[in-house]
Amino acid sequence: MNDFIVLPKIRRIVMLAFMCLLFIMLGIVFIVFSSGETGSVGFWLKVIGVLVIAIFALCLIYYVKVLMEKKPALIVSEEGIFDQSSYIGAGLVRWEEIEAIDFVQFSGQVFLGITTYDPELIINRTSGVKKWLNKANRGLVSAQVNIPVKILACPLDDLVDEINERWEEASHDPHIERNEEM
Repeated sequence: MNDFIVLPKIRRIVMLAFMCLLFIMLGIVFIVFSSGETGSVGFWLKVIGVLVIAIFALCLIYYVKVLMEKKPALIVSEEGIFDQSSYIGAGLVRWEEIEAIDFVQFSGQVFLGITTYDPELIINRTSGVKKWLNKANRGLVSAQVNIPVKILACPLDDLVDEINERWEEASHDPHIERNEEM
């Protein structure tokens, strides 16, 4: 069976990159206005401006990289689900590592949530900033892998069908345990 490959929505990535540019400009405005202020107000405007520029410049770099590389956001295969839908994408999560798959809502956004048998699995696979971000993510929602569905360029029903079909095939393997919630 062929892999089910889901590309990111290019328009969404472009919009996010544009939003990053707007925030970078806002950070510049904060720094420019801070030069006319004295005391703690001027200091805090500079700090906020620098932080805003640094954070959104890194996000912009990530989105430009996504646009240039044209990699799939998600691949559903016989091995499992390969997530590279965000900076902290989990990589390959094998079917035998998955306890449940369900849709999760957080801050008005819908995510494809993957819960693994080992709650530390994804965190232990990463290092540095990604590890820190995955730890912070763990405190927000119960699933270890959270894939934003708005960024996926495929109908949700097709994605669910492909996941269920491959998960069902994997469940016939006597070495794989599974609790289906999707």
